[in-house]
Amino acid sequence: MNYNFKEIKSIPNANDFTNIVLSKTQRKTPTVTHPGYKITRIRAFYMRKVKFCAEAIHEKFAETLDGFPKLEDIHPFYADLINVVYDKDHYKIALGHMRTARNLVDNIAKDYVRMLKHGDSLYRCKMLKRSALGRMVKIIKKLGPSLSFLEEVRKHLARMPSIDPYTRTIIITGLPNVGKSSFMNHVTNANVDVQGYAFTTQSLFVGHTYFNTVKWQIIDSPGILDHPLDERNTIEMQTITALAHLKACILFFIDISEECSYPIEEQVSLFKNIKALFVNKPCIIGLTKTDVQSFNDLEPSKKALIEELAKENEIKVYELSNKNGEGVGLVKQEACNLLLDYRLNEKKETGPSQTLKREEDFLKGVYIAKPKTVREDRPPVIPKEIIHGIPLKLNRPTLKDVQDEMGGAGVFNFPLQEHFLLEDEDWKYDEVPEIMNGMNVADFYDKDIQAKLEELEREEEMLLYGKPLEELEEEDDPDLLEAQQQIKNKKAILKIERKLKLKKTAFSRNFDLEGVEDDLKSKGKDTQGIRQRFKDKSKPKPLSKLFKEATEDDEIEVNNKGGIHDEQEEQKHETDRNSRKLDRKIRSMSRGRSQGTKRELSESERNMERIKHKIQRKWRHDPSVGEADRKIPDMMPKHLFAGKR
Repeated sequence: MNYNFKEIKSIPNANDFTNIVLSKTQRKTPTVTHPGYKITRIRAFYMRKVKFCAEAIHEKFAETLDGFPKLEDIHPFYADLINVVYDKDHYKIALGHMRTARNLVDNIAKDYVRMLKHGDSLYRCKMLKRSALGRMVKIIKKLGPSLSFLEEVRKHLARMPSIDPYTRTIIITGLPNVGKSSFMNHVTNANVDVQGYAFTTQSLFVGHTYFNTVKWQIIDSPGILDHPLDERNTIEMQTITALAHLKACILFFIDISEECSYPIEEQVSLFKNIKALFVNKPCIIGLTKTDVQSFNDLEPSKKALIEELAKENEIKVYELSNKNGEGVGLVKQEACNLLLDYRLNEKKETGPSQTLKREEDFLKGVYIAKPKTVREDRPPVIPKEIIHGIPLKLNRPTLKDVQDEMGGAGVFNFPLQEHFLLEDEDWKYDEVPEIMNGMNVADFYDKDIQAKLEELEREEEMLLYGKPLEELEEEDDPDLLEAQQQIKNKKAILKIERKLKLKKTAFSRNFDLEGVEDDLKSKGKDTQGIRQRFKDKSKPKPLSKLFKEATEDDEIEVNNKGGIHDEQEEQKHETDRNSRKLDRKIRSMSRGRSQGTKRELSESERNMERIKHKIQRKWRHDPSVGEADRKIPDMMPKHLFAGKR
């Protein structure tokens, strides 16, 4: 598992969270609706806004919840470290508040979408949407303290060093101002602040060094004082957590010059108090500041106290000086070798106790299932025939023997009857009779079946010609049948030619007068009156002649009720009828001033006509809308720039 908490995204406060969600809803969803729309469209418009806002809040909460580590799933070192810096209960409560808020928002969205499905007007739907978003925002604002707390936790986790609890680790510990940070700066590339007063280091610092081409992790811990565990502060508890949970080599530094303001007796007492935290771990005692006070020049009582401590715990003691670098490399080398031997021995161990490797696998999430009780004296069960090589004999022939007797593979068929489940076992190999409803198949056979089949085929052939069977039986002449076939073929050819003619482009046949005369002469017809007739037809008719034709074409009007009217009344009606008919003919001959003879348009005029039709096509399907109804939409719609969101 990667313990890089710097990837957790920042958490905005309640007001910023609200602005982010509402602005995203406004940008990503439609913004305009009208009362004239169908009610289903209006409902869908507002349901989409409610759903989108709920999804946006859900995604933000889920992203935050997934980013923060779960204390049950991470290494106990990090779980206790978070508990030390920020109380574990407060941390879980804040995440629980966010999880509950996410569920409440989802439920609000479901309830209001259900109500919007029954909205009967735009105003009702709008008020439901407004109420839904308002309740969601109210939940976010109530979540303000939890959001602020989680943001502080995130900042501290981001500043926390990335410590791998499974790699080779060396922890430096001791009282404040004994030279831990100076040793850290010597053996690694870290740049830890070093000052002459206590508690300069207030958190865990990580550095890396190489030994035997292998990367080692070195942790500089804050100084701890010699007092009970319940009286330690947050800075000291970070060191206690690292000593308790990390499988590492412990470097306990003792300042024999006592420049750290703590006597040697107090430093030895501290070692005895925290000894329970690293009982089964490798440990080395380092005597620092030997450039000021050497171990040989110590008072006999203090010297004996340190020697007794090392002898009781079987711990090696090394002298070093961070000022001139004497003994620093030796201490590093011995600590690395000691830890390496410890890790190798732990992995080779066998027995009921958990080894280092098993513990690491368990913490990483690997579970190896093993039986609880195993009989060690349980021998394997092997049949005697197998042990002594006695061939197994059966009282019946095997299928292989039957196959060899019946002709071998490819000839012998497996007898399926052996597996039949019948009332009587003697029925297995009986032949199945071909009988149905008490009759054999031979009973359905007709002696005249062949003659009937030939007659049926003959009838089908004759019916193909489309005539009744009686006529076909009379007309057996082969010449007649051949003629019928030719007619059918000719019809098919004519149909094909007709289809081909339809696909040809039509053209007009306009002949002049000379062409018509030549055509008639070639056909042997008289052409004397054709020229005069052509001239008469081309002249316009006078109005008097049109009036005469109109009077000649009228019929006598008959009155169904009273019969024929008297002469005066009939003449009057006839005159009116003739005048109306003449007016119709005159109007049909008239032509508007703008309707001249049709001329061929130029290229630019054709382009203009095409553009005109293209513009008018937009308004063709809606007669209530025209060109004058066009409008420019408002560049600053009021619903976006006025009032509350």
